Amino acid sequence: MAYQGSLSHIHALIIEDMAVQQTTLRGQLALLGISEVDVAANASDAHRLVKSRRYGLILCDYNLNQQTDGQQLFEHLREQNLLPADCLFFMVTAESGYGSVAAATEHHPDAYLLKPITASDIEDRLKAMLEKRQALLPINSRLAKDDLPGALKAADEVLALRNRWFMQALQIKGQTLLKLGRHEEAKAVYQQALDVRKDLMWARLGLARAHKAAGQFTDALKLAQEIIDSKDGGKMVAAYDVIAESLEATGDPQGALWVLRDASLVVPSSRRHRLVGESAYRNGDLDMARTALTKATKASRGSVVAQPQDTLLLAQTLVDLGESSEAMRVVQDATPAYKNAPNFGTTALAIQAQVEVAAGQVEQAEKTLAKARASLGKGKADFSTVALAKAELQAGNEEAGLALLHSAISADHENLRIKQMISKTLSETGHEDKIEAVIETAAAGMQNMVADARKLLRDSRIDDAVGIIENAVHEYPENTGVLLQAAQIQCMALRLKKTLDAERIDTIRGYLDRLDKLLPGQDRVTMMRRYFRETLGTLQAPEAQRVTS
Repeated sequence: MAYQGSLSHIHALIIEDMAVQQTTLRGQLALLGISEVDVAANASDAHRLVKSRRYGLILCDYNLNQQTDGQQLFEHLREQNLLPADCLFFMVTAESGYGSVAAATEHHPDAYLLKPITASDIEDRLKAMLEKRQALLPINSRLAKDDLPGALKAADEVLALRNRWFMQALQIKGQTLLKLGRHEEAKAVYQQALDVRKDLMWARLGLARAHKAAGQFTDALKLAQEIIDSKDGGKMVAAYDVIAESLEATGDPQGALWVLRDASLVVPSSRRHRLVGESAYRNGDLDMARTALTKATKASRGSVVAQPQDTLLLAQTLVDLGESSEAMRVVQDATPAYKNAPNFGTTALAIQAQVEVAAGQVEQAEKTLAKARASLGKGKADFSTVALAKAELQAGNEEAGLALLHSAISADHENLRIKQMISKTLSETGHEDKIEAVIETAAAGMQNMVADARKLLRDSRIDDAVGIIENAVHEYPENTGVLLQAAQIQCMALRLKKTLDAERIDTIRGYLDRLDKLLPGQDRVTMMRRYFRETLGTLQAPEAQRVTS
């Protein structure tokens, strides 16, 4: 049954740079009874409003005549989790080919409207989407509360109705099972959908993702490649991502680079160019890195999606190519926009020191290095630390440079990308013979710490084991390998003590939340969350039994 309710309760946002169009859209919404309407003339204003207010409907023009188009803004808002589940996002465009553009991207708007549009066009789409939202509300309301088991139960209830929303509920169920780390069940759901319609792209992609999440990379590669080779899947960039991530996981970063490059040709966004630039730099393809990062900086300059890392890595690439003057120009041009961004100043100083060393300005380089050291603080597993280490090594400060690289590995000893970048730095500064010593020694130290904690746990010295791992987390708060081990050891401690220790549970949740920020969407984090839920379930069952007996 079509949505019959009033639309007057909806708070809407119009994102449109043309004043005439703003007035037209506001008038069309008024005809539908929607009077509470805000207007943003550009992406920056829209970003500010979305962060401060809750909207039920956003009408966004695709061509904003700014550095950020409507699609880039929409993807940014989705990736930053700034759009609540009950907010409908409609793209307004004069471009008939927009549908293929949206289909190729990671995030799709709820609807797109081709100009010229009428109030009736908006009403029809809005009521259709509200009807869908109402039908799936039992599921989405639980997802909004991060109640994944509850969402699964609600999805099964909708599926049992066998109505027109069956496939949408099945898609949500598959996604939820992946979030829960229940890969085999997710595969079964996606296969169920494919048994009904073998060409369903979301089901084919979900099946590939389920295999990747389960560590079955060969199967994931095969399925994702079949999507790309199919009639309608050549522009499905998410399938390219499955291939690139699988190749990286199996030790083929060079292969991953070429897949990312192909994806950037399909969707030439700043984010896609950034991924190519970063991968190309780590793989030593400086020409490709320069091309991709130049595109990324130009595509995002002055927009809400701009990132200082693009500019800094471009400058470092130019230095490595021997184009020092151009590198410094890039940094200087970006400084007004990024001077307050974390680590921008430190990295810029490290790059400047490298330029001064190359020019033979030894004394000036030492002064610049002193400023960079003072601003860096403790070394992390990031580009800023590696760039400063490179400057130290080039200046002949071998001990300081190696110490920084050692600290970068210790900060995240399982990070394959930081290892790749450190290997590159040591090779380029004439320290190739130290690669194994720097990387393996630091990693071994962290691995031994974790091994000691696990041995104490096996010896039933639970508190001692937890003490060691908590010290490691305190010392290296962004080491994803340590955080994963800490979460697991704390879960094991809960199981061994057989008590629902509220403080320990909060600690584990804190570790997992930190991991979500450091490794968004990463399969290992998903699996650890699953282990945590299973741990709580194991302990809660006897507790509930005691209460009822």
